[in-house]
Amino acid sequence: MEVFGITGTNGKTTTSYMTDHILGELGIKSALVGTISHRIGENVYEAVNTTPGRDLFERYTAEAKRQGIEVIVTEVSSHALVQGRLEGLPVRYAAYTNLSRDHLDYHGDMENYYLAKRKLFDFKTLLSAIINIDDEYGRRLYKELAEGDFLRPVGISLLENADYRAEIIDESLDGTEFRVVSEKYGERTFYITQPGRHNVYDALISAALISERFGENGFEGACDALRSFKGAPGRFEVIKGSDSGITAVCDYAHTPDALMKLLSSVNELRRRNKSREGHVITVFGAGGDRDKGKRPLMGKVAGKLSDIVILTSDNPRTENPDDIISDIADGLREETNMYITDPDRRSAIIRAVSIAKRGDIIVVAGKGHETYQITASGRKHFDDREILKELLT
Repeated sequence: MEVFGITGTNGKTTTSYMTDHILGELGIKSALVGTISHRIGENVYEAVNTTPGRDLFERYTAEAKRQGIEVIVTEVSSHALVQGRLEGLPVRYAAYTNLSRDHLDYHGDMENYYLAKRKLFDFKTLLSAIINIDDEYGRRLYKELAEGDFLRPVGISLLENADYRAEIIDESLDGTEFRVVSEKYGERTFYITQPGRHNVYDALISAALISERFGENGFEGACDALRSFKGAPGRFEVIKGSDSGITAVCDYAHTPDALMKLLSSVNELRRRNKSREGHVITVFGAGGDRDKGKRPLMGKVAGKLSDIVILTSDNPRTENPDDIISDIADGLREETNMYITDPDRRSAIIRAVSIAKRGDIIVVAGKGHETYQITASGRKHFDDREILKELLT
């Protein structure tokens, strides 16, 4: 049995789900451990942490062996790497998606955050490392690994020549077609039902991981398998109004970079579809008791890339939701003074739907797959997707 570890700020969940799906389509029994849940065969456990503690992971590994599972695909958090949660595990293949501001309340600064992620690529059990070289820190990581004598890194890119290079052919809210050129395995045309450039990066990393492990059969298998991939829960999840002509996108984006990529993709889709002349209405907040410095940065992104912004709550925990909203608004006002505040998240989503007209896209960001809201009074059921479906379908 071997472990595939996927790290980075954004894209870990979608990349891991894609990789797990491809393995299944190739007839390889796999387990999936990450942010949404921990699935070992038929057993599914709640994900208290994205990457479980060392003792729990060892239990998962033993359970996987008993069930004849060949591969564990796991998201690897920076916290887990600093705390040594994967020590002793057979991590054979590793992937790096990107790095942007997050968790600085824990790491202190971006250098420490990078060095934490870097630890995954020091495992002596590694056979291959897949790196997104379009990312600033990815280029640094690729160079550092290439200059060492441990292993040759494998680069993926949408912008320049690399071991695996992708070029988008066409995209819409229904999916994306793109060409992948591999130095080893030639050229294939891929299709995924997920829109957005960031999803192409995730698919490219998944395809490279599988190809590096299973060769040309893996490359062809990834191309075929990704066509039937339905998406990771709460990741660019599209909900269409049956009669209203309004589309909603629900996504986990909770960092400035993730929000920028999400809204940029939505705007690009709007531009590509010439018949769509609607507005982008963005509903989001920021988590309480977490890195406060990213809040105004998220506000600035939303103000720049949205036509209408509604600021609301997102797991405020012990903080006053109004204080969090105020922090976000400090950055938002650098782009616009036209925004709405509503700390009641359900009310904010209802307001977005009431404002929206045919052709508009509502983006609800920050919680994605989550089915709860954490406030000072505790944890209660809350699901953005349930509310959107109730209002739109």
